[in-house]
Amino acid sequence: MNKIRRHALSAFGVAVFAALNIAIPSPTYACCGDGAIAAQGATAAGSTVSAAITSATSTIVAWLERINLALERGFNKLYVEINKQTAAQRVFEQGARVSQAQMMIEQARADATLKYELSPRACFETAGAAAGGRASAETLAQLNDFNRDFTQRTLFTPNAAAAMTQIYTKHTTLYCSQQDAQLGRCNAPAAANLQNADVRADTMLNTTHYNPAQLDAAHTLINHLTNPVPTQPIPKAWEKTSQGKAFVAAQYIEQSRASVAANSLNHAAALRTPIRGLGSSALLNKADVSELELMESQVRGRFTSPVWYKMIAGFSLENLMREQNKMQALKLWMDLKSFQQMERIETVLATQLALDVKRDAATRLAQARTAAAKAGR
Repeated sequence: MNKIRRHALSAFGVAVFAALNIAIPSPTYACCGDGAIAAQGATAAGSTVSAAITSATSTIVAWLERINLALERGFNKLYVEINKQTAAQRVFEQGARVSQAQMMIEQARADATLKYELSPRACFETAGAAAGGRASAETLAQLNDFNRDFTQRTLFTPNAAAAMTQIYTKHTTLYCSQQDAQLGRCNAPAAANLQNADVRADTMLNTTHYNPAQLDAAHTLINHLTNPVPTQPIPKAWEKTSQGKAFVAAQYIEQSRASVAANSLNHAAALRTPIRGLGSSALLNKADVSELELMESQVRGRFTSPVWYKMIAGFSLENLMREQNKMQALKLWMDLKSFQQMERIETVLATQLALDVKRDAATRLAQARTAAAKAGR
């Protein structure tokens, strides 16, 4: 546009110059001097100049009209070209904006995928967590059954001698070792994992899953440890006497003290007792597992699993934080189990302390009673 304006001004200057050169005559000397002749010459010269200016003005106007027309045509072409370029630029800019917006959408989608993509273990962990709640309830119910059976055996075993004989018979029949067989105590040794299983603590503790024979051996071992030969009850008629009532009270005391140890040992057995369908609900490769097996699967599925290490290597920061939270939740569950275990240990220690105090007090009180009796005579 500036170029067109410069051309227009140049043309305008040329036109004015040409008009003045054509219309204005060369200098005249007719008006020089004084008098009438000079006046006539001035008048004639003035008329000539006036006519020249009029002619020049007409020429200038004509050039100006031509220039204006040229400018209009030039500007029209310029406007058309600008519009074309503007339209092309607009299309280009719109396409660039659409492309940029699409790229931003794809980037946002990719970021969301990384941030909110579920872990490949999500279903397994969710199922395991749900199964953990069920396992705890089932284990508690199993523990209550074991403790109830123990109480029944302590208070209501009808024949103490028969109970002692049963210990020998059961061992030589179900849990006979090669040494027992060599001594003629049994016909054939039991399976390798059952030999002496009723008299070895490691057969009860060094496993996470009991089969029926191992569970029976664990119960037998618990009975051996807590109350191998229960006190035989007295006849019902005797219980009505003061001495009979004292005997039954002594049985209750015996059961109360023995129950502390039995509860801890029975809990270890219940923790290893398979629960029907627990493995299936936890997406494990076994249908029936114990609560301890379930706990172990959650730990081994991480620490001892190369697949887990490979999986977290490709996690985003968000998924790493989720995995950390899951492990923290698992740790909370195991901390609760540890708290309950420590509570049982504390109960055992408190009971043992109470028995020691009672034993010490009984000795001192007996001595004091003897001294008081001598002094009172």
